[in-house]
Amino acid sequence: MYKRLISLPKNKSFFLFGQRGTGKTTLLKENFGDRSLELSLLNSRLHLQLSKAPWELKSHVLARKPEQEIVIIDEIQKIPELLDEVHSLIEDSHVVFALTGSSARKLKRAGVNLLAGRAQNFKLYPLSSVEMGEDFNLLEALQWGTLPQVVSEKNPSDKEEYLYSYVSTYLKEEIILEQVVRNLEPFTRFLEVAAQTHAENVSFSNIAKDVHVSSVTVKTYFEVLTSTLIGFFLSSYHTSVRKKQKQSPKFYFYDNGLVRALQNRAGIAPAEESREYGKLFEALVINEIVRLNEYFRCRFELSHLRINEKEEIDLIIERPGKSIVLVEIKSKSSPIRQDDIQTLVNLRRSFKEPTLMCLSCDPIRRRIEDVLCLPWQEGLREIFSRSDF
Repeated sequence: MYKRLISLPKNKSFFLFGQRGTGKTTLLKENFGDRSLELSLLNSRLHLQLSKAPWELKSHVLARKPEQEIVIIDEIQKIPELLDEVHSLIEDSHVVFALTGSSARKLKRAGVNLLAGRAQNFKLYPLSSVEMGEDFNLLEALQWGTLPQVVSEKNPSDKEEYLYSYVSTYLKEEIILEQVVRNLEPFTRFLEVAAQTHAENVSFSNIAKDVHVSSVTVKTYFEVLTSTLIGFFLSSYHTSVRKKQKQSPKFYFYDNGLVRALQNRAGIAPAEESREYGKLFEALVINEIVRLNEYFRCRFELSHLRINEKEEIDLIIERPGKSIVLVEIKSKSSPIRQDDIQTLVNLRRSFKEPTLMCLSCDPIRRRIEDVLCLPWQEGLREIFSRSDF
């Protein structure tokens, strides 16, 4: 098992959100071990008892052993009403809770206040390249993704079976539990179309036509994917730096393996220098930055800028107290050339003293005009001003 970068509080209550399969329960067991009392709402008997009588949580918690200093409740969104009891136990008995969930949607929809700031929020993602260290293999990460169970499987057929089971069973089950999709057939079509938009600008109206539902329904479907931490939107840069810029966001799944399973291509390695390879690589690099931003609690603001088909900045990173970073992402391993970074050069004057970077598979560090061209993993260290990974 890999050591995760996320740093969880030891003596304060917190939420730990993340899509299923990211290793939330395993992480908590490693962090707290015998110091914890674990109450899993995946246990049907416990779920039935507490859903009928949420106040029974108090008897479970107060009966814990003296050495059990923290109470873990797995999949808290299954019984949102428990949060009132959790709140009371934090206030009256000073109990420390670790609350995991694969979605905050049901909690918010139930009108609970997520403990009104009495518990910090954390997110856990699939494994990052930094966490995997020397075991990280770029081609495998692009093909299979980095969900812990997939990484642990050595046999490609087992990796493939896990991913297909995940998208065919878990995704549909999660959607049913979310209780926002009445008919699974159009949602299944939507998932296939959404996988084709991975790392692309989203047109809700075009997707609606392909799925044969309304644009409003498509937006609801995307909301389900974001609230269950299956994917996220990368918004357009928020200032009027270019009034003619395309305003549509880009959508990324948090894991390339799920995308390729939805595309029915999990068992096929992406061809280098193909458009598919380039999009998967772009998604991987952006996901790495999203993960490190969360784990290091940097609070960087991430966006993109698209003027037209030829002028686009893949990633804009606004760093508090530091220069804004404009990032071009290239999957090529051959030397970076002037035409690869021309958009950054053309648009740099629209920003105040930006740092310009091109992250690629080119192993040689070089500078072209004002653009620092770096191997992508070295670029991560530069962005986060760290040398310890």
